[in-house]
Amino acid sequence: MQGGTIVNLQYLSGRWVTVVGGYQNRRLTDGTLCQISGPAAAAIGNTVQGVLAPQGGCITPWGTALFGEGDPTPWLTRLANTDYGYNDPTQAPKFGWITEVNPLDPSFIPIKRTALGRFPKAAVAAATTPDGRPVVFMSHDNAAGFLFRFIAATSATDGTALDSGTLAVAQVSGNTITWVNLPSGTPALVGTLAAASTANGSVFDAPGGIAISPHGTLYMACRGNPGRDSLSTNALNPRANDDNGYILALHAPGGDLTAPHFTGEIAIAAGNPATAAGTRYTPGSNGWFKHPRTVNLDTLGQLWVGTDSHGDTSETADGLFIMQTGGPSKYLITTAYLAPVGAAIGGAAFDAATRTHFSMVRHPGATPTASFDTPATRWPTLSPAMPPQSTVIALIG
Repeated sequence: MQGGTIVNLQYLSGRWVTVVGGYQNRRLTDGTLCQISGPAAAAIGNTVQGVLAPQGGCITPWGTALFGEGDPTPWLTRLANTDYGYNDPTQAPKFGWITEVNPLDPSFIPIKRTALGRFPKAAVAAATTPDGRPVVFMSHDNAAGFLFRFIAATSATDGTALDSGTLAVAQVSGNTITWVNLPSGTPALVGTLAAASTANGSVFDAPGGIAISPHGTLYMACRGNPGRDSLSTNALNPRANDDNGYILALHAPGGDLTAPHFTGEIAIAAGNPATAAGTRYTPGSNGWFKHPRTVNLDTLGQLWVGTDSHGDTSETADGLFIMQTGGPSKYLITTAYLAPVGAAIGGAAFDAATRTHFSMVRHPGATPTASFDTPATRWPTLSPAMPPQSTVIALIG
């Protein structure tokens, strides 16, 4: 149940197929040997077995993939009696990091980059500055979660660029985000959430997926937080006791992702317009959604939004929605795909040559009242002899 899969897909005769035996195909598991690099490695150790609880990831402009580990605590407990020593308390600090992988090189040993901080990650997105330095944004997987930014000190062509740089947390004041630098020492990297709190970082309503436009706008999905009280609302989290969620657009001045201040706005205030207070959609939108969780930009600059209602289909199915990011239809929503009952959408990726839009349908059939023996659906096979299965889908055209 741990790690991630790298699988080789190929477009043949008008359809996508899995390349069985493709040399890139492999699993990262709870037993995969990983390096640990960066400032905290000397304190916590240089190697570890396992990638635990990855939540989100991205492909980098320099050709690698980043996996953001989530909260390892429940998994360390469940795995305590396995062969890898997870019951050893010195193992815990070795999880909760960003793991970097070269998906095209099966011999590449995954690297956990400690300069990017240790905390449960919901999503990660990467870009580069005009002079080639990596900039990485990360969201904290929590109902009241922080947003972090890492700016590397050296060019991405340097294989150790993610091992030194400046880690900062977002602080909201009005519609302005100020990036507050965190201390550079090991205590702040291992205890990043405590450092962010001390720096008066602002929490967002369950921040999730992040996408970076070529023009320097950061789009972030916030699932919603019913625990926010009216005294702690702000311009970018204005709804108290509400879990419908938002899509935020955070604009870097002049497209400079290293700028000390961004301006923010709510692009979409999600929820059923007929029943939820404070919803915001561009007129002409042909759909609405709750609980946005994943985002990605296609080659046309459209933002694809995936939702996750944790199996609650009382109002609407989860699905995949397209948001325009510019022009007269800015922030207009159209519906691209509605997921099977109980399923959530895990993300989107694109192939311009074949006009294919990939997405991940997660845990179909997992409604609040379902069980393994009686799932709400047996999608995609619909065979009574088969359990439901999470599946990659391709929308072509």
